[in-house]
Amino acid sequence: MAFIGIDLGTTNSLAAVWHGDDVSLIPNGLGEFLTPSVVSVTNDQTVLVGRTAKERLVSHPSATTARFKRLMGTSSTVTLNGKEFTPEELSALVLRQLKADAERFLGEPVTEAIISVPAYFNDNQRNATRVAAKLAGLKVERLINEPTAAAIAYGVREESDEMNFIVVDLGGGTFDVSVMEKFDDLLEVQASAGDSELGGEDFTQALVEHILQQNALSWQVLSLQERGRMYRQVDGVKAVLSEKESAEFVFTVNEREYTGQVTQAELASVWGSLLKRLTLPVERALRDASLTHSDISHVFMVGGATRMPQVQQLMTRILRRFPACHINPDHVVAMGAAIQAALKQKNKALGDVVLTDVMPFSLGVGCSNEDGQGGYLDDVHSIIIQRNTTIPVSRASHYVTLRDYQDTIHFTVYQGEHRLAQQNIKLGELSVSVPKARAGEEQVEVRFTYDINGLLEVNAKVLSTGVTETVVIQNSENRLNEDQIIEALARLSELKIPPAEQAANKALMARGERLFIEHLGQVRKTIGDEIQLFEQALATQDARVAEKAAREFDAFLNKFETVL
Repeated sequence: MAFIGIDLGTTNSLAAVWHGDDVSLIPNGLGEFLTPSVVSVTNDQTVLVGRTAKERLVSHPSATTARFKRLMGTSSTVTLNGKEFTPEELSALVLRQLKADAERFLGEPVTEAIISVPAYFNDNQRNATRVAAKLAGLKVERLINEPTAAAIAYGVREESDEMNFIVVDLGGGTFDVSVMEKFDDLLEVQASAGDSELGGEDFTQALVEHILQQNALSWQVLSLQERGRMYRQVDGVKAVLSEKESAEFVFTVNEREYTGQVTQAELASVWGSLLKRLTLPVERALRDASLTHSDISHVFMVGGATRMPQVQQLMTRILRRFPACHINPDHVVAMGAAIQAALKQKNKALGDVVLTDVMPFSLGVGCSNEDGQGGYLDDVHSIIIQRNTTIPVSRASHYVTLRDYQDTIHFTVYQGEHRLAQQNIKLGELSVSVPKARAGEEQVEVRFTYDINGLLEVNAKVLSTGVTETVVIQNSENRLNEDQIIEALARLSELKIPPAEQAANKALMARGERLFIEHLGQVRKTIGDEIQLFEQALATQDARVAEKAAREFDAFLNKFETVL
């Protein structure tokens, strides 16, 4: 049984495994390492995952979805071709594809995985990731924070035995920062911060809106297909601007063509507010670690969005050090997760590397405090474990009754930094009975115990009687219970999954359909004719005929494939 590492990303996902004395990235059915985190459902209820599905974002926008990682831990659903999916189910389909690719690559079953999550994922989002893995048939040995995974990949390769370094992780949908210390074989997270609603996708959207505004258009007037095309065009503009001072664009709305140019100079104002949001978590992480920029010896960039020159320049300015990215920023998290899997198996090639992590959010309970004027302030967030405390950890606080002859104390558990309890994320609740007495005479000790897998146990002990109530926080209002998980497994088992050998042809066909939509006139007709010829070749069910037609169709499509 193989044990792999998985980077379940907003834009792309990938898997890796420790092989021999190093990490091997696992290719998918198309021979690529990155599998787009996109799901599409065809008319016959066949589910497509990855590049084939991504091509259908333009041609079949109502049957295709992306960026659902941002919905994890919420009660949102997505409808594709008449079929409703939860975010956990969509993520499970991506994980199931990665699992199948790994089994084909390794030639053995894959049942266990280390899966990375953004450091700033809250408890609900982490639990949703565990549910997605369970639906995909994977046992999650551990959820590892993405910047921590990247730090492992860099840490085991850096020759220096002692250093403080910072990992800046800007992916498609999330931003994380971790301050780390390496000392001999110890890798210690000192502080983490981030923004789970900020990623490369937000930079793309801001640029889309800027270009539309330049042409007196708005996002609302675009059809679903036009939005898909526009988004893809602007992703291409971003890619060009990562290497050049300007990039030209061309897009079509209501069959009218719009052209223009975007320069590097414009991006400072277009992305100004987003770049400012990147600054705050870096400053907070350094402050929580009690360090300054001069204490940091290395800056490692992780995530495809860190390729943007504006992001690299910003981090250089803040940290006064040129960032390093000598490991592919798209691959490094999966590599670190695979190394952690090997460490879990005590692989001798890795020696005795020890990893410690921190809790990214504060944990506490809602309570009332005396206001100093004979009254009480309600809805106060009483923090029991501060953010960036090394885990595992156990902490306790004491609370007393407020009213005479009160017989019960009810505790609501929250996660977050806001001083008002209800402004944070509610994780769960429990009640404990107390003897009737005068206000303030009965005291309850509330203990939080948080383990390395993000599991929180809450223990409430009445000090006068020794009576204890314990609850493991694992069922908040947005979480799937066991019955719902069984129902989700049944729904997923009914879906049709195309054979692996058909993946390349389906991807080619989806690519052809997307290019057909993106072009007009004679070019569109020519592409349509070639699609029909390819369909006829596949219909022969002759492998040699299909392979020859696929090569020819791919070469034909390459003539029209441009990044802009």
